[in-house]
Amino acid sequence: MTVLFIIVFAALLLVVVLERRALVIKARRRWGFTIILWIVAAGVGILPWWQRGSTDYLISGLFTAGVLILLTIWRQGLAPFAVINGILATRAYSALTSYTLTPDKDFVVITFYSGTMRVTRLNLLADETTVRQFLKKYAENIHSLAEAPSAE
Repeated sequence: MTVLFIIVFAALLLVVVLERRALVIKARRRWGFTIILWIVAAGVGILPWWQRGSTDYLISGLFTAGVLILLTIWRQGLAPFAVINGILATRAYSALTSYTLTPDKDFVVITFYSGTMRVTRLNLLADETTVRQFLKKYAENIHSLAEAPSAE
């Protein structure tokens, strides 16, 4: 079981590293969620030592803590090939039809749609011009909308 944990952790680590290198425009981090995961990871990582459990218990606790920490390292944003929202929520531009941009004080809120259905919403750490140029270059099949599409 230990070997399986190491293989799964290494694969997840590789995916996180590749994802972070692929991001061109990063989204604002959700610090509340990140801090909660760090606290849970610390508890799960420390608990096996504190209880003086078996080696398997210690390894599974460290594996779980490591996976939780990797989840906090995962960043959201725009890559040349897709919108990266989460580990299981990466959307290729070909699956999206439109987007809306709403400039805010320190970031740009972008909402992607597939037809009339909202797919994802990100708070990007870039200005509106940079985001539009990026999407024009890498996602030419997606068009900009002035407002959200209606389901009529």
